[in-house]
Amino acid sequence: MLLLLLFLLVILFGIFSQHKYDSGKAPSETSAVQGGVGLTIDPDAGDNSHRTSEKENTTEQGVMISGKGFITFPEGKKEISVDFYNPEENAELYYLTFELRLYNDSEQGYEVLYTSGLVEPGKHIREITLSRGLEKGVYKAAVHVQPYRMNENKTPTNNADMETRLIVK
Repeated sequence: MLLLLLFLLVILFGIFSQHKYDSGKAPSETSAVQGGVGLTIDPDAGDNSHRTSEKENTTEQGVMISGKGFITFPEGKKEISVDFYNPEENAELYYLTFELRLYNDSEQGYEVLYTSGLVEPGKHIREITLSRGLEKGVYKAAVHVQPYRMNENKTPTNNADMETRLIVK
C-alpha cells in the first residue's frame, strides 16, 4: 500500500514539457493490448538529445515520471510536440506506454487521441500525431501512463492518469 501511495505521489509531478510545434512526423501504429502481449518498442522514442524537463523526483521502489501539466499547439493540427519521457532511473525496472485521453461527456468519459508503444528507460517521444485536430480552446485531458515490468511477459503494473490541459490556439 505504501508503494502504491509513493508511486501515485511521483506520478502527480507531471509528464509534459512544452515544445514548439513541428510537423511532418508519421503517426505511431500501435493498439491497446492487455497483459503486455503484443506490445512493441515505440519507434518514435529517441534519446535524451535536448531534454528540458524539470528536476526529477525518485522513490526507491516506484516508477519515476517527470514534466509539466499542459500541452500547447495550433488549432486543427494533428502533429504536435510533447515530451513523453521514461526516465533513466527506471532502467532495468520498467518500460512505459503513454495514452493521451481527452475528457468528454460520453458514457466512456474520454476519447483516446494518441497511444504510444513501449518507451524504454532514458527515451523520449517528442512528436505525436493525434487521431484528430481540435478547435481553439482549453481542454481537460489526461495522460494515462502504464508501466510494464521489463521481463519476457512485459507484466503491467499499477497505472496512473496524469491530469493535464490541452491549450489549442
